[in-house]
Amino acid sequence: SDEAHEVVYVPRATHGENESVRCTYMTIPQAASTLAVVLSRPSWLWGCEMGANELGVVGGNEAVHSLLAAELGNEPRLLGMDLLRLALERGRTAREAADVCCELLEAHGQGGPCSEDDDGWTYENGFLFADATDAYVLETAGIRHWALERVSAGCARNIS
Repeated sequence: SDEAHEVVYVPRATHGENESVRCTYMTIPQAASTLAVVLSRPSWLWGCEMGANELGVVGGNEAVHSLLAAELGNEPRLLGMDLLRLALERGRTAREAADVCCELLEAHGQGGPCSEDDDGWTYENGFLFADATDAYVLETAGIRHWALERVSAGCARNIS
């Protein structure tokens, strides 16, 4: 890709009641507290392609395409990279991070331009969340559909 990427550290924070957070294309309610994270992200957007939080939860995402991709349209929603960052900032375990991602997907949907230079390019997302004891694959389709799979101990799984 021709995108400039950066690695950023975002410290742990406590947020006020009724505070909001501006993601790439939309503003949503902020959590009462967020964990410290290290993120690898394209410099033009708010979210990340991969990262880790202070409790050892790691996550990554990849573009996927399903039969429901056409329903995404061009309406700005949360990008998959926004969902990933929010999940890492809010999830204390791999399961919690996956659950946060699912809850935000259901509440706000996914979509919007996935490139700084191409407003028409959008896609669905596959996510991988792991911690020292657990791992999950989350696949999305369309605006709000998802399926979560726990990766059994000793098994391997990818997301692309």
